[in-house]
Amino acid sequence: MSRRGKNRSAFSLFVFQDIIMSVTGIMILITLILSLEMMERQEMSPRERTSEIISQLKNAVGEVEDLEKQFNAGKSQLEDLTRFSPTRLQTQINELTELTEVMQKENTSIAQDQMETEVERNKAVEQQDQIRAEQNKTEEIQRQVQDLKERLEKMKQENRVIFNPAEGTSKTPWLVELTANKISVAEMGKSQVPSQFSNVSQFKDWLAGRNPATQYFVLLIKPDGIEQFHSLLPHLKEKNYDVGFDLLSANQKAIDPQTGAGSGLE
Repeated sequence: MSRRGKNRSAFSLFVFQDIIMSVTGIMILITLILSLEMMERQEMSPRERTSEIISQLKNAVGEVEDLEKQFNAGKSQLEDLTRFSPTRLQTQINELTELTEVMQKENTSIAQDQMETEVERNKAVEQQDQIRAEQNKTEEIQRQVQDLKERLEKMKQENRVIFNPAEGTSKTPWLVELTANKISVAEMGKSQVPSQFSNVSQFKDWLAGRNPATQYFVLLIKPDGIEQFHSLLPHLKEKNYDVGFDLLSANQKAIDPQTGAGSGLE
């Protein structure tokens, strides 16, 4: 019995003390935290609080005024809408529809007028072109007339005689101008340099290439070309050529050295 009693452990408060110390530390820590929180939450002074309240009131008053304006605007729009009855709205719609149709007709009429104006403008342009073309033709004719006048005046100054082909025949006429020392030959009505011979023999050689069935001759005798005429006429008759003749004065000529027996008016 005594041995068993000696071996039992003694009772200890060490664990309890640890618990007490831990709880006490936690309480102290919580107290400090609460103290700091309360210090941060100290109320502001009455003056600052009053200023803050006044500012909040002003903001609230401003918001109320804005809401009142919005309300009044909505109310005004609502009153505007309530003033229009369905019948009046339908009437206005009909009036606008009629006005639209009138405007469309006017637009169509204006477009048609524009098209007609464009057509008239094109016609005017064409007429101007025609008038311009006629003016050009008139100017060309005037130039030709002036040129003919100048040629006629030149022929008058040169004292030149113009002969026309005989009617009723298809033969080609040739003019033969006779002087004492020269024989000039040119096709009637054709502008070209004439053939010229110094004697009858040369003319006869040239005549060998002609055809009496298609050609005839008109002898034009100047006063000093009588002997040439008497030499040529029998020879032409012998070759069966049709022959005509006419007299020229000493200062007249029928064959031009440059244009031959042409009139100069071709």
